[in-house]
Amino acid sequence: MATTTDAAVLTGAVDELAQLLSVDGAKLRVLAMDENAPHVELAVDFDGVECEECVLPPDRLHDTVTAVISKHAGRPVDVVLHDPRRVGTSDTSNVPVGQQWLEVLDPAGVAPDFGVPDPGPAAGALKGKTVAIRCDVLWHSFDWTVEEWTKSLEAAGATVLTFRRTQGQVGADLERAQAEYEAVLAKADLAFSGLGNCGSCTSWSVRDALTAAGKGLPAAAVATEHFEPLARVLAAEGGRPGLRVMVLPYPFDTLSEEEVRAHARSLFPQLLDVLGATV
Repeated sequence: MATTTDAAVLTGAVDELAQLLSVDGAKLRVLAMDENAPHVELAVDFDGVECEECVLPPDRLHDTVTAVISKHAGRPVDVVLHDPRRVGTSDTSNVPVGQQWLEVLDPAGVAPDFGVPDPGPAAGALKGKTVAIRCDVLWHSFDWTVEEWTKSLEAAGATVLTFRRTQGQVGADLERAQAEYEAVLAKADLAFSGLGNCGSCTSWSVRDALTAAGKGLPAAAVATEHFEPLARVLAAEGGRPGLRVMVLPYPFDTLSEEEVRAHARSLFPQLLDVLGATV
C-alpha cells in the first residue's frame, strides 16, 4: 500500500533533478506520478537553454533521471521522460499539461549514496610518477589551467601525458578515441579529467575519471562549482559516489587568461590534496 511518504520521496527526487538541470537553464515538468506503480512521467523544457548540446544527451539524461528517482524510492521506478531533442525540436507544446514546471535558481543537489564510497588509492609522492590529464576541446580556461598544473607537476618530478577528448563521438570514432585514452592510462600512475562546466561535458569528464578509477588509478574529475552537484550524482550513478572531484570557481571560462592562470597556480595545492598527492 502506497503512503504519503512514498509520494513525497518521488517528489523530492524530481526536485533534486530539477536543481541539477537548472544549471544549464533547463526545467522539468511533472506530467504524472503514481507512487503505487511506481511511475513518473516528466517533460524537459529548453526555453531557457542557450546551448542544448551542453545539456546531458537524451539517453544519458534519461538514465540519470531514472537512477536518481529509483535510488530515492529504494526500488525500480518506471520513468518516462519527454525530451524534445529526440524529435529534433525544442517545442514541448504537444506534451500534456501536468502539475507544474520545476525551476530552481540555486542548485544544491545531493548525490545518491549507492556504489563504492571509497575514493580509491591516494596518489602519494609525485616524484617519478606519470600523470595522465584528460582535457577536452571546449574550454580554453582548462587548457590554461592544465598548462599551469603541468609546470607544477613537472617541477615536483612527475611526467605528464595529456589526452584531448571530443565529446559526443559514437561508433568507430568513439572506439578509436577510447582506445587512445586507455593507452595513455596504461602508462599512468594517476589521472584527472575535466572540465565539467556544462551538463554534457560534466558527464564526459566524470565518465573518463571513472574509467581511470576503474583501473585502480588515483583519479579525479574536475568541475566548476556550479556543476559539482551534477558531477557527484553522475559519479554515484556510475557506481562510485566516492569519486574525487576537484572544484574550480564558476564562472571560469569568462575570466581572462591572466586570471585563470593565477587561479590555477593558487589551486594547485588543492589539486594535490584531492588526489592525495605529495611533493
